[in-house]
Amino acid sequence: LFDVPSLDMKRRLSFVFRQLKRKIVVGIAGDASPQRQAVVSLCLLAVTELALLTLTFCTNFLSAYIHNTLEVFHNFRLRALANAQGIVAFERMTGLFFEQPLQRWHDSNFGGWQFWNTYYAGVHPVVTVLFLVFILVRMFAWKLTRVNWKRVNEDTAPLSPAAGPADYVPLAASDSPYYAAEGASAVASRGSFDELTPAQQYRFLRSIWVLSAWLAFFGFLFVPTMPPRLLPVCDFFNSLGANVGACLTTEYSFIDTIGEHGSLLWNWDDESVKTLNNPYAAFPSQHTIFAAWCAIAWIKLIGPASPALRTGSLRFWMRGLLRWCIVVYPMVTVYCIVITANHYISDALGGLVVLAISYGAVHLYYTLRSRHFSFNKRMLSP
Repeated sequence: LFDVPSLDMKRRLSFVFRQLKRKIVVGIAGDASPQRQAVVSLCLLAVTELALLTLTFCTNFLSAYIHNTLEVFHNFRLRALANAQGIVAFERMTGLFFEQPLQRWHDSNFGGWQFWNTYYAGVHPVVTVLFLVFILVRMFAWKLTRVNWKRVNEDTAPLSPAAGPADYVPLAASDSPYYAAEGASAVASRGSFDELTPAQQYRFLRSIWVLSAWLAFFGFLFVPTMPPRLLPVCDFFNSLGANVGACLTTEYSFIDTIGEHGSLLWNWDDESVKTLNNPYAAFPSQHTIFAAWCAIAWIKLIGPASPALRTGSLRFWMRGLLRWCIVVYPMVTVYCIVITANHYISDALGGLVVLAISYGAVHLYYTLRSRHFSFNKRMLSP
């Protein structure tokens, strides 16, 4: 499995990509200013990361465009209704179909629908974007303190002043994110998140979020699901004038809380929402995926308490509270999406399964990669 030829192939591919990156950077910044090349390299990284995050964040809109372009809406609606009825049947069989009683109980005892509708409409994107920006800025802040501004190419250090800038001062390989030691792994050999650099931590967390969002995207494409709020609705139409609801008024009594009470940000009747939103992007729940991902990222970044802190000290318990209080966020989010009739319980469970698969896949990839580097380093050593 971990043979030397495979390592050589990876090295050749890695070399090709490094050379391509160097040609692009030098082509933009010129070969006379290493400092400018370093700035361009970081800017290219920022542009590619922002493009990836933006495209991933728009998977709901992308699924709506694909369905509207490639599929007759009537067939799309019938598939979504069939999948919704399948979920309801599954939940009734397993005793999970309590969305209607829960919504009626909340409506009778608490209300406050504009708050919960605004939470559904705004907290989901805002909190996720803030977390993504935080870990992205954290990565670049680390890179700016570690980057070797004198060394931006993959060449070796100049042997004499004539071979390079007179003020060339090389950094140790461990001090530059561009030049890791030969055969070094991208992750710690023990797989500990705390041992990773901020750049590696960013890639680890970002990979989990991106993979889970795109898995949900394929769920939106192949398993369109009509949300509970649309099951009894007869008079809600999309931008093309097609009826979106199922009109099953005798079987279901869900309240479309945003349709009846509105939110402070947008309503379903807004033309932009009708045009861009996929009304059947319910399974799995991206609200649940993103909220649980934010909790995982926060817990990972805060890290466990330092061994130097006494178990009974105030700082120990404050750190623990700060680390684990974020767990409330995905719990409140799941409660919100259920009582507003935008998702079934199964949607939330499906979201958690997708996130768990994504986390496991990314962790397994980095673990195998670490072992691969370690194994081949021993094989190649004299």
